[in-house]
Amino acid sequence: MIADTSHVHTGQIRTEFVCFASRTGLKIAACLDHCGDLRGRPWVVVAPKYGETKKNNLQLAYSLAANGLNVLRFDQTNHVGESEGRMQDFTLPGAVDDIVACYDFLEQHGYAREAVLVSNSLSARCAFRAAVTERRIKRLISVVGVVNMQHTLSEVYREDIFGTYLQGRHWGLTDILGFDINGEIFLGTAVDAHMHDLDGTLADLAALRVPLTYFFAMNDTWVDYRDVVRATENQPLARLVAIEGAMHEVRENPKAAEEVFRRVVWACLTEADYPGDEHAKLQVPDKKLILQQNKQERERLRRSEMPAESETTFWSGYLEKYSVLEKSDDYRQYMELLGRLCAFRPGATVLDAGCGNGMFGRWVLHEAMRQRRVKFAAGDLPSLYVGLDLTDRGLRDALGHHLHALGLHRDELLRGGPPGFGYLRFDFNDLAEAPGGPHLPFADATFDVVCCSLVLSYLRRPQALLRELQRIARPGAVVVLSSMKPHCDMSAIYRDFMGQQVTAEEIDRARNLLRAAGKIRLKEEVGHYAFFSDAELAALALEAGFAVRETFPSLGNQAVVVKAQK
Repeated sequence: MIADTSHVHTGQIRTEFVCFASRTGLKIAACLDHCGDLRGRPWVVVAPKYGETKKNNLQLAYSLAANGLNVLRFDQTNHVGESEGRMQDFTLPGAVDDIVACYDFLEQHGYAREAVLVSNSLSARCAFRAAVTERRIKRLISVVGVVNMQHTLSEVYREDIFGTYLQGRHWGLTDILGFDINGEIFLGTAVDAHMHDLDGTLADLAALRVPLTYFFAMNDTWVDYRDVVRATENQPLARLVAIEGAMHEVRENPKAAEEVFRRVVWACLTEADYPGDEHAKLQVPDKKLILQQNKQERERLRRSEMPAESETTFWSGYLEKYSVLEKSDDYRQYMELLGRLCAFRPGATVLDAGCGNGMFGRWVLHEAMRQRRVKFAAGDLPSLYVGLDLTDRGLRDALGHHLHALGLHRDELLRGGPPGFGYLRFDFNDLAEAPGGPHLPFADATFDVVCCSLVLSYLRRPQALLRELQRIARPGAVVVLSSMKPHCDMSAIYRDFMGQQVTAEEIDRARNLLRAAGKIRLKEEVGHYAFFSDAELAALALEAGFAVRETFPSLGNQAVVVKAQK
């Protein structure tokens, strides 16, 4: 069946929420995206990426529907999302069964006898296996598909997890790519099903009888291009498409993501080579419609994924591991950028809004001492540094770091006296949206320099904090703001850090930091957090009354930094 767009109105795409049984009897929650004709158009099944939900595929689904296709996107069982089961019980064979159950549903309801299957990252490995025996899969499309999970996990953890399992080590409840999983069951079922290594993928793809389009990210940290070539080189039905400038998280690069989007839609429509944007003439769905549907699905997801711990508890645990980033070159360059933009002046008052464990404050002190030696007389340090943070642990760590830094400069400080230091626990979410409510405990026009590093994204009302920062900043004050960018990919930073001379304790902390990053991604998806592009962060600063001077990429190009002024 060929997709027909002649009667598709991109502003009339609709979504139906459905449930059906998996092959193990658990409930699968899914969405059907269409333009009103469930039985007259070809279908596409979109499998969720590991650690993500059907909501992540909303924009792709509406792009497919706008071009005459019906879409079934679903949440895996024993996974995040609305389907039944516990994440700790997730297995690859179980994910394969969920894919097959989607085809059962389409056929049982008379919607389709066959459908294209789109998968991403680890779900692609499951798609390869499903296509071996599932004849209703019409065509396979893989975006940065994992072909050798043993290699991928070894790259992530700097340890051959499958190798140690096969040697008899018991893993128990362990982190698998950012989520707590029953390691014994996950590793065991993957090995038993021959889905853990490259040989298993080679066997599956050799048996493939349907076309495969594989999109490979040229900057992928977790998937080795040589493994992809080996897996596909003897499969005449496989086609490799390189994505220039893309990492494993393709959405990290908006330009690359848009290109992949268009090419995936085209590959779902036809086996022909992509003719270019001008000739493809693909339809674009109504953005307002996507935003409305996204809001609805976010609320549903929020109800099903309520946080198991408070923000204070989460960030206290996060900060315990965060200090390992100090050894990362990318993080040091980020600190240097913040300090350079703050441009400390003699006698300045400095506010660190969201000081965490005090790494920026320590940099402030070292930089102040450097400036004193280079160009200032004794006593010409910043006169006051104040750190605000949500957690007692962060403030204790900040104080410890700063006292240690003061000790390193003891002789110089005896000659000129140290700056004043103050620490205060404060929850920025307590600030009211409207003027006149709770506010920061400082008088108007108190600070010469304000730094708010990687904080705004985690607040329910970031504008409330920005208005308060504008109030307490002096005229002409420098204000530096930063945020991780949407769909940030920390894999390169993590890999570079793990490749350095690090201790076993630091490796363990880095792994825990990666696990926390998985929770942060889920909270972003649910809407608890919101990361900003450079334009979005600059717009927030302008709305709060600041004059934006410059924007910068930083932290391995995964964060954006804005320099503003009152």
